[in-house]
Amino acid sequence: MINVVYSTEHWIVPRIVICILCILLAAIIITEGRARVAKGEAFFSMPKKFFKDNPDFIKLFGTLVLFVGYIVTLDIIGFTLTSIIFVFLFNILYAGTSPKSIGISLLIAVVASLIVSIAFGVFFKITLPNGMFTITFVNQGFTIY
Repeated sequence: MINVVYSTEHWIVPRIVICILCILLAAIIITEGRARVAKGEAFFSMPKKFFKDNPDFIKLFGTLVLFVGYIVTLDIIGFTLTSIIFVFLFNILYAGTSPKSIGISLLIAVVASLIVSIAFGVFFKITLPNGMFTITFVNQGFTIY
């Protein structure tokens, strides 16, 4: 039986996902390595090109910076507001900054983040990272993380 502490149960699923991803990574490495050995090449070999021609480094490094920023600020700000901010920024990074794109990005960020927050926090009773902007509705009996 697994002993779960309610205040930290939101960290169970990420650990499970990380384990699954590690297993899948190992499967990819083994499969690719066997295919190379069957062709007469070394099990591990360096690819000829890592990036395609003219890669978009702004999107690449912007994604990395936004992802790290999201993880760092999640417990400080709280799940819902952090998700709204970073989904919006990801959309702006990839969709552009036209007025129509900004409006659609804001709508997507707010609606998607609220749906996920309410679905997981209220319906599934999963604790999400809470921070300084977590709102508890005592009379209604639920929290928006």
